[in-house]
Amino acid sequence: MGWFANRRARAARETGVEASGAFCRAVGQDEHGPDVAAPAPGGSSAPQCNDVRGLTRLACGAITLLALSGVLAMEGCAAVSTDAENSAASEQAAAASASDVEYASFEEVAAAFDESALDLDYSKRDLDASYDASSPTVITLSGDSTSVAGAGAQASAAGVVISSAGTYIVSGELTDGQLLVDAGDDDKVQLVLAGATIHNEDGPAIYVRNVDKCFVTLDAGTENGLSDGSSYTLEDDSDEPYATLFSRCDLTLNGDGTLNVISAYRHAVCSKDDLVVVSGTYNISAVEDGLRGRDSVKVRDGVFAIQAGGDGIKSNKDDDPTKGFVSIDGGTFGIQAGDDVVQGKTLVRLAGGSLTVAANDDAFHSDLEMHLLGASMEAGAGDDAFHAETKLTVDGGTVNVTSCNEGYEAEKVYVNGGDMHIVASDDGVNASAADLSDDADADNVSSTLPNGGTPGAPGKGGGGATPDAGGQAPAGAQQSGQAPDAAAQQDGRAPGAAGVQQGGQAPDAAGAQQGGSAPEPPAGDNAGGAGGATDPRQQGGDPAAGGGVGQADSSRLIQINGGYLVVDSVGDAIDSNGNVEVTGGVLLVSGPTSDGDGAFDYDGSATISGGTVLMVGSTGMAQSFTGGTQGFAMTSASGEVGQSVCVVDGSGNVVASFTATKRFDMVLASSPAFTEGGEYTLVIGGEVANANSDGYTDSSTVSGGSETAITASCTASAGMGSAGGPGAAGGK
Repeated sequence: MGWFANRRARAARETGVEASGAFCRAVGQDEHGPDVAAPAPGGSSAPQCNDVRGLTRLACGAITLLALSGVLAMEGCAAVSTDAENSAASEQAAAASASDVEYASFEEVAAAFDESALDLDYSKRDLDASYDASSPTVITLSGDSTSVAGAGAQASAAGVVISSAGTYIVSGELTDGQLLVDAGDDDKVQLVLAGATIHNEDGPAIYVRNVDKCFVTLDAGTENGLSDGSSYTLEDDSDEPYATLFSRCDLTLNGDGTLNVISAYRHAVCSKDDLVVVSGTYNISAVEDGLRGRDSVKVRDGVFAIQAGGDGIKSNKDDDPTKGFVSIDGGTFGIQAGDDVVQGKTLVRLAGGSLTVAANDDAFHSDLEMHLLGASMEAGAGDDAFHAETKLTVDGGTVNVTSCNEGYEAEKVYVNGGDMHIVASDDGVNASAADLSDDADADNVSSTLPNGGTPGAPGKGGGGATPDAGGQAPAGAQQSGQAPDAAAQQDGRAPGAAGVQQGGQAPDAAGAQQGGSAPEPPAGDNAGGAGGATDPRQQGGDPAAGGGVGQADSSRLIQINGGYLVVDSVGDAIDSNGNVEVTGGVLLVSGPTSDGDGAFDYDGSATISGGTVLMVGSTGMAQSFTGGTQGFAMTSASGEVGQSVCVVDGSGNVVASFTATKRFDMVLASSPAFTEGGEYTLVIGGEVANANSDGYTDSSTVSGGSETAITASCTASAGMGSAGGPGAAGGK
């Protein structure tokens, strides 16, 4: 039975039965301590992680529930404690209770979500890839046969079965078989892949059926490979297993070797609990997802070349506010995805690393929140570059979006830091309504890569050859298996500004999807007023006219507090279906050339109290700020592509400048140097000294160009374009 026939079954399973996977860890040792498990003499075969595990299991669960009942009684319905006065023990109890609360809907999960309650750490054993080479069990693979030297594992006609805790060193090649881990509920198993290649035609190459936690260690200097066939023999009354490396319980990948995974069936690497990757080099080609952890995915470091027909990296648990997240702290990534590059149900957290990615859908997507803290990202997307339903926070990092429909989109967008460049075929930054409706993850994917390519074999690390066209090496997969270069080339390395190689090309600005283009201005009485109109219902006209006010929602907010943000948009550059607040940072905008969109579009209010703003665009939907504590000025002024836009004070000093990437007919400016009623000069097309690559400086001089006098004010008045037309609904 193929995966297409199992979509609905998967949806039911992943929203129901899989929830019991959390019990895999309920009686395990503390992962944050020195949790080296001693081998269990003789071992024991246990039922599957998702099944009832006997009286001992039930007793432990009952004790846990009784202990937590007091916490729930005191905390009421709150899933996660956020009281700053709580002790560490209380916080742990609250977090534990969150996993035991039953949530009727994803809206309830969203209401209980608190990023600070998530387990974003790595255990000591996660980080320790060492092993005792003097006492492990040695598994040798040879064609269609296997041999075992040591305790805890048995050779079988189907491969090898590991039934006890311990360390197992695996080497050689198995042409059609499986390495099965089926140990005790409290057992920890370490698989050391030391030059191992395993192919299983009708199931996972490695199947972790039952264990407390499995560690797959890539032995330093070795290259290892896992592959499967296009159809699986599934277990009774189940659609499992469904990944080349499939674990029903917690799975950690570490070590300094290389792992090549080719998934012809569905996913490449999948854990139904937590998936942790600490180190190693990974070349992955998957029909569906590359790396998938239902409860969470955490990546500390590593080199990743992923080519996925579905999502590149994904976590999809939707019934627990402490789960369903993807957290990346480091690593080098080259990813091409037929769907999203990174998808999290509750949170996508990008704290470090270097990512060069291309996606048919969103580059980075969260059904709840997203947090950018320090990663370096270059992205091309068929839809949004960064999409979160409720909140998107940018605290740092480097972002270069070369193509997308919308750049940043969420109900609330907070920009506090970072160096960001966004090229968008619709809105650059959009605040729109959140959609938290339940949507079962049925894993419906196209199994195609950007622009119709299909997954192919990954390039081998350690000198292996890269695959040819139609199965191109994943983004970032070089012939050496090394980290992708920052400079994208068409040789199997990570895609650059121009997109990715044939079969996985990033969509360009012209490839805006249906529904992503900005709507045309309405016809009739609201089609646009004459210049100087004061009726707030009117739209369009000269920027001095102002425009209409749409249906504002105060829950929708764009707040810019810091950072350096450059936007080039075909649609609205800054578009809030609610309010806009600018308190700091640098915002440089080349907005649309059509009068149906504006460089600045909001439905409520737009205030400024700090920061530098220079926006250019068309006049038809032009809006200024509604007020603030820092002066601003808006005027009609025309310029061409590549001309500088510069504001000069009375002493001839440049207080703000940048280079326009489009033709324009209006300018909106604000600077900390502005004073109420201050007179300044707008210079178009001059030569600005010592500007950066965007043409930006706030302390320089300019020569030449055409001049227009402007006056700064902290309040909107007639002729300032204080209101504009209603913002278009978000693209998603």
